[in-house]
Amino acid sequence: MKTIKNIIFDLGGVILNLNVPKAIAELETIGITDIVNKTGHHYEYSFFYDFEIGKISEDEYLEALFNLSNETPSYEQIRTAWNAMILDIPKERIAYIESLRSKYNVYLLSNTNAIHQKKFLDEYEEANGSKFNDLFKKAYYSHEVGIRKPDENIFSFVLNDSKLNAEESIFIDDSIDNIKAAESLGIQTFYIKDYNLLSGFATQIL
Repeated sequence: MKTIKNIIFDLGGVILNLNVPKAIAELETIGITDIVNKTGHHYEYSFFYDFEIGKISEDEYLEALFNLSNETPSYEQIRTAWNAMILDIPKERIAYIESLRSKYNVYLLSNTNAIHQKKFLDEYEEANGSKFNDLFKKAYYSHEVGIRKPDENIFSFVLNDSKLNAEESIFIDDSIDNIKAAESLGIQTFYIKDYNLLSGFATQIL
């Protein structure tokens, strides 16, 4: 194992607490049902993923959800329901990331969309008086890059854009598919389970 110089964090399930079933339940209250497959891990409609890579606009996404509803919810009701999955970022995780910046180049690589991004960035700034992206040397969001994990191309993009050596970089994520994609490019990885960033990864790297 080469010396680690660069740490690339995923966001949801690693830094940010999420509750996806809560959003699905909220959407159901406004008539939008059956949006995930039987495993509960994948959306049934491609527009969810199109929105996550910036292929469609926020209004186009909200319209697509509106068209699934058997009621007539407002776009604001849909936006609020969709945002229900976004919870908090515990302060101890923020402090831990800040502690890493004196030793490592710290990056963020997140699959997200414009609606969720605005919510967690605004809430972080309100709670902490600083900008979330300032925690990182650079933050990469799928809807801005136009690629989403586990596509290997998004990892190649990050390595090339920030001029990182794969073998000197470690990627932390809670999705095994994303972990495997990073490993295929020679990036070191750490698989997070049950938000154990501090009890798991922290004890290994410090």
